[in-house]
Amino acid sequence: MQKHTAVIAGASGLIGRRLAEHLEQTGQWNVIRLSRTARADGKHWVGVELADAADCKAKLGSLKEVSHIFYAARSEHPEGVPEPVERNTDMLANLVDALERSSPLRHVHAVHGSKYYGHMQGPVPVPITEDAPRGKLDNYYFHQEDFLKRRADGARWTWSTTRPHCFCDPAIDTPRSIGLVIACYAAVQRELGLPLDFPGSETAYTVRTQFTDLRLLARALAWMVNEPRCANQAFNLVNGDTPTWQQLWAGYAGYFGVKLGGPREFSLAQYLADQEGLWSEMARKHNLQQTRLHELMLPAYGDYQFRPQWEVVSSMAKARGFGFTEGVDSARMFREQFDNYRSQKIIV
Repeated sequence: MQKHTAVIAGASGLIGRRLAEHLEQTGQWNVIRLSRTARADGKHWVGVELADAADCKAKLGSLKEVSHIFYAARSEHPEGVPEPVERNTDMLANLVDALERSSPLRHVHAVHGSKYYGHMQGPVPVPITEDAPRGKLDNYYFHQEDFLKRRADGARWTWSTTRPHCFCDPAIDTPRSIGLVIACYAAVQRELGLPLDFPGSETAYTVRTQFTDLRLLARALAWMVNEPRCANQAFNLVNGDTPTWQQLWAGYAGYFGVKLGGPREFSLAQYLADQEGLWSEMARKHNLQQTRLHELMLPAYGDYQFRPQWEVVSSMAKARGFGFTEGVDSARMFREQFDNYRSQKIIV
């Protein structure tokens, strides 16, 4: 069987990492990983600055067999600051420009997110379908999608996008992780002998939400780019269940052996900022990795995820109708993440 050749932009990030692992495991793909700096790990890495059109042409113009682009890169920007629209759009365009000229492209996929719908600003009708209006605030997702539509018109390749929500992964090297935030907060509460209160309102505690396991996303992307019916389409991609934080919270308390608390509005970022000394002492006491709490996880991301007082529920009907029927139990997903944190000696 002839292998496909995939270029993964953003391969050093969690999405790119899981996608590369999955594609290689299938035995049907050659994988070329892109990042700002190439790595010497036996894999095929290319170090390239995507924002620099000349660098893209110089570094990627010699690639002759690329059939698929998976775009999971994003421009660096300070936390809490809007992501630069023009720069992110140019990065994708520069990559397509370089590879379209040298390789027999068949498909370009861009990973976006459910922020496409503007649910961060307030409630939107649920379940959210892919034809729902774009959010009111400008977003590079819109510009990248519009670029792909224009560029693919009359081209030999097709495009697709996905819109996941709240990326979840067991890795410990990315602080913007809701699983890490919850685990570290629970570990602190256990050490202090305090209950696991929910750091948000009672309404936020009881509305439905959703998650995307990145291993599920990787499997969906591999399916999508070779399913002809998915050409030139956008898809929601979430676990498929819609738990409330209240439903999940008892499981978290049970896993960590702490008393179950209730909703109590406070800033997790402010609360955990005062626990750095305790965290260091916990590592010494329990023979854990010596880590700095504020570098290990991002509590402000927890405040962001625990804040909405409205439902955030994406419909998976379109993907199901096109043939992707997999799903993930979110409660089990979190337990698996916590198990990994323990095995890595981050928590006890």
